[in-house]
Amino acid sequence: MDTSKERTRISKTRGPRYQHLFKVIVVGAGKVGKTSLTIRFAEDRFRESYLPTLGVDFMTKNLTVNEANVKLQLWDTGGQEFVMSLLPFYFSGAAGGVLVYDITNRNSFNSLDYWLKQIRQNAGDVPVVLAGNKVDIGDQRKVSTEEAQAFAADKNLIYLETSAKTGVSVPDLFEGIVKVIMDRESKKRASKTKKDEKEEEKEGEFSFWQKA
Repeated sequence: MDTSKERTRISKTRGPRYQHLFKVIVVGAGKVGKTSLTIRFAEDRFRESYLPTLGVDFMTKNLTVNEANVKLQLWDTGGQEFVMSLLPFYFSGAAGGVLVYDITNRNSFNSLDYWLKQIRQNAGDVPVVLAGNKVDIGDQRKVSTEEAQAFAADKNLIYLETSAKTGVSVPDLFEGIVKVIMDRESKKRASKTKKDEKEEEKEGEFSFWQKA
């Protein structure tokens, strides 16, 4: 019995169903809504209260961006002190980050510099989106939109205001970071192609003079 065709068919069906796989870290102070945002995007649901994230929670979401199938890995990191020593491991290999604060909590905004520094130290110069969460209770706002926009502009971040409870701007938040990551990767590939072409031209010129 010839099973070669059967093996070929199975191997094809087991192949990845996506063109891109991106790891995105979700960071910020405790109780700002990181878990709520992640679950709202990944599963489109919301709960009023969650247990604090101990270490890291991991979720995946398949989506289509710019006609490409993308598998997004969301790493939701806790804000506890014991997590700090593990950040290099959690952040390693991240293609982008979502930096979250609570618009009704001034201290969470004041901690953004610290968390952004952790991203830069442990994940490098990856694209980062700043999310001002909990706009559904905007009457309790402690951080103005203008102040947050100024911070984002100074740090070269994209800025969005979100609500995990109502879902406002949550798809834009995560799909936006994916688009930025894809755009950056596309530019890197284009730059590498041009570099390779120039090197081939130099090799061709060198080969010509050798023959001459």
